[in-house]
Amino acid sequence: MRFKRIGTTLASAAAVTVLSASPALAYPSTPFAVSSGLGAHSASGNLTWFNRSVQVQGKVTDVGGAGTRVHFSAYTPTSWVGSQARPTGGLPAVNESVSYNFTFDGSAYSGGITEIAVWIYNAHSQTWSGPTSYYRP
Repeated sequence: MRFKRIGTTLASAAAVTVLSASPALAYPSTPFAVSSGLGAHSASGNLTWFNRSVQVQGKVTDVGGAGTRVHFSAYTPTSWVGSQARPTGGLPAVNESVSYNFTFDGSAYSGGITEIAVWIYNAHSQTWSGPTSYYRP
């Protein structure tokens, strides 16, 4: 009987080891960086591509006091999904860096989001630069 108990314990330990050795899900990530006005107006960060949605994480930076905004638009191959701008509230970043972290939900779209377009606003010249497009890897 003692031998059976040891065999069962070893088999259970092996099963636990096999289960815990499975790799964690890894989603592809694409770094992005856009700038305008000799780098005084910039945004950078990472796009994490989930099954159908995309997480946007980074910061928008203004150096010089005029003001900077960043605008993101998400697309599928056949349609526009939505847009977001940072910082929020209609005010640009002025002499500061403002972090952001949000997700475009593409779950309602077959195939999901495949492109993120990024524009940068330079309040000094009152112009938008871009878009710079980033695609699902």
